[in-house]
Amino acid sequence: MRAYWEILRPFNCMMAAAAAIIGLAIAGGLEPLATALIFLTVFLITGAGNAVNDYYDRDIDAINRPRRPIPSGRVSARAAFYYSLALFAVGCLCAGLVNQICLAVAAFNSVLLFLYARNLKATPLAGNISVAFLTGSAFLFGGAVVGTAGLLANRIPFLLSFLVSMSREIAKDIEDMAGDRAGGARTLPILAGERASAALAAAFALAAVGLGFYAPFGEVYLVIVVVADLFFLLSVLKIARGDATGSQKALKKGMAVALVAFLAAALFY
Repeated sequence: MRAYWEILRPFNCMMAAAAAIIGLAIAGGLEPLATALIFLTVFLITGAGNAVNDYYDRDIDAINRPRRPIPSGRVSARAAFYYSLALFAVGCLCAGLVNQICLAVAAFNSVLLFLYARNLKATPLAGNISVAFLTGSAFLFGGAVVGTAGLLANRIPFLLSFLVSMSREIAKDIEDMAGDRAGGARTLPILAGERASAALAAAFALAAVGLGFYAPFGEVYLVIVVVADLFFLLSVLKIARGDATGSQKALKKGMAVALVAFLAAALFY
């Protein structure tokens, strides 16, 4: 059972679910039942996306990440596939218990996660854009509990998350070039080269730094987001030095701090 938990990548699921709850708080719609359903929906659908991604990436992971559940033999490919479908279904059911907008977002994201794993990941930039949208949409999903006003209230968190995720996805593609080549993937670094891809990753990270200061969330938010910006700038320095692994780790830490900044915006602004 531990392998079935591991294949979800629970830390990533928790981060996505936390973003959705923060989006809900920013929209002013915190209520116990809705909060629980939003958290569960995002956790399950994110986990489903990770599981189905591992299913389609099993040959590449055998080179890049042989200790993951499928290439290590702890979970069969067939079991992982049906496990992901079950998680998608339960996640959408939970979203439908909130409202129709949440159900629509959950269903759309579920389809996009499946298509990303099966087709889009190997498409230059399209796969990166899909992941960045899905990551940022967690804020929109939380805001959707209170309708259109909640979606608009989360536009800055969505955009900032999108930009950071684009930078991190490109950095991860640079990191995975060897395995991706062996698996026949056509990622941006393979087609455009490592240097051009690193420059684009840096540009997205710098755009996130600039955007963070435009959010009208008050002084507490600004103090915390400066710390996040330092991690984003560190990622730029690392990618410029050819350290794609260090860059994407810095971006991940920066986004975790940015989540705290958005939480402060919800609580104190």
